[in-house]
Amino acid sequence: MTRRALTRAAAATCLALVFLVATAGPAAAHGVGGLQPTNYTTTVKGIEPKVPGLHARAVDLGSSIELRNDTAHEVVVYGYQGEPYLRIGPGGTFQNTRSPAVFLNRTRIPQHSAPPDQYDAKAQPQWRKISDASVAVWHDHRTHWMATEDPPAVRRDPGRRHVVIRDWEIPVRDQGRKLVVTGDALWVPGPSPLPWVLGAVALAIGVALLARTRAWIGVVQATLAVLIVSETIHVIGAWQATTASIPSRAFASIYSFGGVVVCALALWWLKRRDPWAATPVVLIAGLFMFVAGGLADVTALTRSQIPTSLPAGLGRLTVTLALGLGAGLVIAAASRLRAPPAPRRTQPSGPVPTLVP
Repeated sequence: MTRRALTRAAAATCLALVFLVATAGPAAAHGVGGLQPTNYTTTVKGIEPKVPGLHARAVDLGSSIELRNDTAHEVVVYGYQGEPYLRIGPGGTFQNTRSPAVFLNRTRIPQHSAPPDQYDAKAQPQWRKISDASVAVWHDHRTHWMATEDPPAVRRDPGRRHVVIRDWEIPVRDQGRKLVVTGDALWVPGPSPLPWVLGAVALAIGVALLARTRAWIGVVQATLAVLIVSETIHVIGAWQATTASIPSRAFASIYSFGGVVVCALALWWLKRRDPWAATPVVLIAGLFMFVAGGLADVTALTRSQIPTSLPAGLGRLTVTLALGLGAGLVIAAASRLRAPPAPRRTQPSGPVPTLVP
């Protein structure tokens, strides 16, 4: 591929990535299975009364409840109208397909005021096996703030922690005995994004300035290597933070996978070929990381709950590195797109000797 073709490919990639982020919005983030940074979370206090072998916890940033049954018998989880919703036991997990909860739990915010007629809480349960495991994970509207507007207490003082739903309950039946899974829904204010933004700006300026020195090739190579490691850690953290299926995790991280591959290609190109010819690929790699690894996850800098298994500070650092180093690479590569002119050959001074036959 010629240098002119690579430059055109870089420009086309720039436009494509900007278009993807502009049209996809938050969906373009690494949020796996619909997980997005948020200031809301859900905690599980426990199961009352306690049953040995029966465990409940909040997963997926508190957006889902996990109930694990390690006992020798089944338990039944009840839906919003007191109908049987889930059966969990040694034989696997079953779902009552007639339960309105099946329809309502498809989305975090229900789109319809009432489920279709096929869902009837009073109908005879129709059980369908959904898993061989004795564990169920489901989204439950009883455990989170349902309104699109923040609670009054949060609006009055968003900088403080608030309990927005106290002592929510999910009814469970264990061999004729009534149990409840209990917990709270919380508002936890996020951090100030200013230190992270300033850090990203400093990184971008540092890379851009260092790339104007004679050591620019080494600077660009080191920056690409850091981005490859950082984004790989970012993907691992996002991958481990969710109970979503493997295909869902892979699809949600596809932009990050692409960014790592492009950075690796740019690093190889710099080492194996003419560094000046590699600058369009470096430009694509930098933009890929800035957009897919940084802008797509920028809300992680302002939210307290972020979709990663990493410590929150480390998770925000990976986003900051993608923003700062990605922008620095774009600036550095753009300034090197035009190769320096070849040195002119100097004409020899003095009289030209004449060859005598």
